[in-house]
Order: sequence, then structure tokens, then C-alpha cells
Amino acid sequence: MRTGRIISLSQIYENGMPTMDFHGPYFQYTYRSPDYTLRSFSTFNNKLGSMICRYELSDHTGTHVDGLNHASRDKILYGGSNVYDIEASSGTTELGIENMPPIFTKGVLFNFPEYFGVDILEPSQELKPADFEGILKNKKMKIEPGDALLIYTGYSKLWMSDNERYLDLQPGPGKRAAQWIAGKKVGITGADTASFDVVKPGTKELFPCHQVLITDHGIQLVENMKLDELALSGNDEFLFVMAPLKLKGGAGSPVAPFAVL
Repeated sequence: MRTGRIISLSQIYENGMPTMDFHGPYFQYTYRSPDYTLRSFSTFNNKLGSMICRYELSDHTGTHVDGLNHASRDKILYGGSNVYDIEASSGTTELGIENMPPIFTKGVLFNFPEYFGVDILEPSQELKPADFEGILKNKKMKIEPGDALLIYTGYSKLWMSDNERYLDLQPGPGKRAAQWIAGKKVGITGADTASFDVVKPGTKELFPCHQVLITDHGIQLVENMKLDELALSGNDEFLFVMAPLKLKGGAGSPVAPFAVL
């Protein structure tokens, strides 16, 4: 930390925000209004009005972190657990998101639009190990074990401005890049896209980065991050802070991460 400036890395949750069909839609509505409170508790003298909202969402809605029970290879989860042995009507009896500790570590931003000299990456543009190495060399940065490695593609700008494009073919790391990230022994990684993985037409593997990082190495992913303000700040290294909700057995959690410059 150098200045104490705080930058939110979370998108706003609101009706109409982009959600993947697989995860289901997001709903928010006013459940209790001040008028309802005044009528229901009219015997009290101080006339307190209370506003309460209700929400319907999956644990992979908006800016969220994937749990260690989220991705498997066939039936095997991180650590060798068989998902059939631990799955329950509300998630899993092991590896639930309630076990994830808060994150308080050095963050490193990989600004790929800047690296490629563009405003936003192309759909299906695959990020390769050489691209990550190129940024480290140009910026004279180092990745150390336990760091938070964040990937900026420019797709943050499409959130609520072009939801269809945001959810369609997406740029991101390929399988080899995921192996490169895992080799750096980072504590966590994330991106400003809905999938983290590159999404290409006709691919033969479904989200292989999830398996390499979560299933094989226990490195959790944060998706739908808001990274445009951080990218504009010019700060490539910062303090990264994030904590999940304690959802017992949950396969992920909404999060509101932030960077302290």
C-alpha cells in the first residue's frame, strides 16, 4: 500500500445484469417497505419505517469465487474426494465455500489490452504463457507464491452495456496458460469475464482451466470482476482483499473484492 486509495473490483448486482444460463437468472425485489412496517407495527410510538429486499441467485452470480467443490474431473474433486460420496441436497459435506479463509495478499494485474495495444481483447482470443511472461518482462514484475493474479481483458466495459457480447465467445487463458499460472503457486486468480477460460467455437474441452486450477491445484477462481478502474489507475501491484460468504456446502459465493493502492 502506498496511497490508501481503495478500488472496488466487484460489479454491481442488479436486475438485468448478465448471468450465464447454466447458473440461472438474478432476481431482487422489495420484500418489506416502510409503509408495510408502519402498518404492521403501528402500536410503537416512534414510527420506524423499514426497507427489506429479497434476492434469488446462484452462488455463481455476479462477481463470485468458485469453491473447491465446484469443478471435478469425471467424479473426482480436489484432494481426491469422490463427488458422489460427499454431495448433499445443499452442496457438499466437504470442500464447501464456508471453509475458504479471507484473502489478504499482494495482487498483480495483467493488463492485456495495454500489452496488445487495444481497448478490449477479441472474442475467443486465447492468452498463452508467452503473453503472461511478456507482461512480467515489460513491467519488471514478479509473481510470488500466494499472490492474487488478476486478468484484465477489457470485458469489464461490456457489463450492462452489451450483455449479449459479454456472455458470448470470450477471451481468456487456455489450458497451457492455466498450467503456467498453477506453476507460479498463486493463492488465487480471477478475470473480468464470465468464464475465466477462453471460450471458443468448436472446442473439445469444457472449461479445462477450471480443472487444472481448481481440481488439480486447489487454486480458486474469481469471475465477473470489475477491473477497468484498476487498469486505468496504472497500478499493477496492490493489496488484494476478499472474503466469501460462509455458505455451508456452497459451491461458490458472491464476493466484493477490492484493491488498496
